[in-house]
Amino acid sequence: MTSAIALLILSALLSLGKLGFAGFLDSQCIPPYGPRVIGGQNARKSPWMAYLIRNGGFACGGSLIAYRFVLTAAHCTQINDNLYVRLGEYDSSRTTDGQTTDYRVVNIYRHEHYVSFQHDDIAVLKLDRTVVYNAAVRPICIFTNTGFQSTADRIQDFTLTGWGQSAQHYEMPTTLQAMSLHRVEKHFCGAPSNTICCRNPSKFACFGDSGSPLGALLKYRGVYIFAQFGIVNSVTGNCDGYSIHMDLTSYMPWLLNTLRRNWY
Repeated sequence: MTSAIALLILSALLSLGKLGFAGFLDSQCIPPYGPRVIGGQNARKSPWMAYLIRNGGFACGGSLIAYRFVLTAAHCTQINDNLYVRLGEYDSSRTTDGQTTDYRVVNIYRHEHYVSFQHDDIAVLKLDRTVVYNAAVRPICIFTNTGFQSTADRIQDFTLTGWGQSAQHYEMPTTLQAMSLHRVEKHFCGAPSNTICCRNPSKFACFGDSGSPLGALLKYRGVYIFAQFGIVNSVTGNCDGYSIHMDLTSYMPWLLNTLRRNWY
């Protein structure tokens, strides 16, 4: 990819618009398919899902957000990590459910104020090469317009997709899971203001869901899109309480600046 072409793509990706014509981080997230995500059971394939691998084993979830960048929780990364990202994964126990591709993580950009999963728990991973989009691998939609915050704050129902442990059976599923979550007041989680607190009384986020995207299905210009609004960073109780998510709209300036500085 030449510098001139890359610069044009970067300008398009990071352009902002007014609400109603809101820009996306990567406009190719608008799907040529009809996404449908449902709670409490196996999810349909979610082409934005990233399967993080550390030392040969599953580490965390994440989301593909642009041509060689993945978004996840900072606590999913460590200094000197031997970290890889698998895209196109659905059921890690099978090889007949579609082609997957592994990418080496060449740079990790954690939030500069990250201390633990309770503070600025967000990171961007840069992959070793450009991701080729297709029906099975495509970025998640992220609104870049900071004016979208008020609209995002009104969303009450979300869907979490990930490979997290089942609280009922205390085992890690091999198949991508989806669950419905409802926003509740932050004081239930005891979480800071830049988070989203959620709960489902019958299904719970659990270990392994960290870094996975919290999103919602929205109708945008006559097309249903799945947009990301949060990143799983912690749960309360023994996977039987509330889940806490970094509020992505609060971190949009940091995310855009991080991509601008490290695009090449």
